Amino acid sequence: MQKRPVNSILWLILLFLLVSAVITAVGFGSVKIPFSSVASLLFGGGGSLPDTWKLIIYKIRLPRTIAAALVGGVLAVGGVSTQGLFRNPLSEPYLLGISSGAALGATIAIIAVPSGGAAGLGSIGISAFIGAMSVTFIVFAAAGKGAFKMPSTLLLSGIAIAFLTQAVIWLLMSFHRDQVERITFWTLGSLSSAGWPQIIWLTAVTVPSTILLILFGKVMDILSTGYDSAYGLGLKPQKWTLIILSLTALGTSAAVAVAGSIGFIGLMIPHIIRILGGPSHRQLLVRSWLGGATLLVLADLSARVVNPPGEIPVGIVTAVIGAPFLLFLARGNKKKGILDG
Repeated sequence: MQKRPVNSILWLILLFLLVSAVITAVGFGSVKIPFSSVASLLFGGGGSLPDTWKLIIYKIRLPRTIAAALVGGVLAVGGVSTQGLFRNPLSEPYLLGISSGAALGATIAIIAVPSGGAAGLGSIGISAFIGAMSVTFIVFAAAGKGAFKMPSTLLLSGIAIAFLTQAVIWLLMSFHRDQVERITFWTLGSLSSAGWPQIIWLTAVTVPSTILLILFGKVMDILSTGYDSAYGLGLKPQKWTLIILSLTALGTSAAVAVAGSIGFIGLMIPHIIRILGGPSHRQLLVRSWLGGATLLVLADLSARVVNPPGEIPVGIVTAVIGAPFLLFLARGNKKKGILDG
């Protein structure tokens, strides 16, 4: 059992890292703005700063950074919920096909509604949610009745469906070459188009879903002990699994609708936070949100500055970090039999 001072220090560290990452991301770029000026503008108004700096911060960097934090946070929360439900360290929305389903839905919306703007975002968001939910139900159907007792079955079904949806996306791209660039944006992940309208939409979807998942933290604690144990304690595992997965799909679809498919955040962050702060899901969900937000803010910063004046897709950055982590995780848990369900 962990002591309260240790937990308090962890909270302070996570908050400090997130605030530091936000200030760094807002201040760093082709036009470098002193961190003290960024902090003054964000927390004190910054009335004496040049108008050019204010324009860069408020119109470009700040909305992009906030969007990165919201997307990274909800993806990490999705990783916590799926890992707890399926009792499998490899579970996350990206690997379970939820992200791929949302990306397919967004691709269909891009082709059907080629115009951008707020209306385009709404169409993409709705279509992404439908795609995520559809894949969730398809994965359950493919896994069959053993999905709850053998999490590895559900994981493998998710991976298979993810490959299938990706193939459909490539097929649609071959038929609609004029939209290849926009579709590629979703499949590789980018926050270059994030603005205040997208932040409002992200906040309206991801914050309620995240809060509900946190409130269901104790339910996840019980479900993570196993199907039979949860039944013995009076829970209906299938009902609660469907509810929690639906909330996860909702948050993931919103993230994909704004930033495209970004993998590995939901895989890495929950493991790291679980080691540092313990397995209690209510605490783990909040801390993972902070960790995921920090990681994607820094990953997006790296995507912007690694190849100036252009940028690389942020999904590539998270994959470069996450792939070695996945190999390490698989090797570390091999002897424990966790990967076998």
